Amino acid sequence: MRVDDADLLTEVLTETPTYSTDLKALVLPMVDQQEGTIETVSAQTGLPKSTLYYWLAGWNQAQRTTKRKR
Repeated sequence: MRVDDADLLTEVLTETPTYSTDLKALVLPMVDQQEGTIETVSAQTGLPKSTLYYWLAGWNQAQRTTKRKR
């Protein structure tokens, strides 16, 4: 497991009362680092798996939309 910004992630989770774009920006690369293993990232962050799946689906949709505009 490699999490480059573990201290920053802990700080954001502690200080952020709701899920922010900053939190998403820290967590989504973790999903990539864990080769898409949502269960592992959920365990590492304490975030619900459903939230991670939702964020990942949103990111994937945004990427598809961006590619169509090119």
